[in-house]
Amino acid sequence: MLTEGQIQCMKEDMTAALAQILIEEQHCSMEQALDMVYNSATFRNLQNTASGLYYQSVGYVYDDLQHELKNKNSKQ
Repeated sequence: MLTEGQIQCMKEDMTAALAQILIEEQHCSMEQALDMVYNSATFRNLQNTASGLYYQSVGYVYDDLQHELKNKNSKQ
């Protein structure tokens, strides 16, 4: 079983990886990428340990984030 510290580390690593992918794929700044991640429902779900999202692959979580951002942008 994972400790709370290990889970927190996994969440932080996932957050950093999501931001890095946004920087590379969307050609945005680190500040913009972190803003997109931190203000997303995906991030809120990631922080909810019970969701188990921290345990999924970065690609899986990024796909969720991408869909969320696309839907958010299409509603504006």
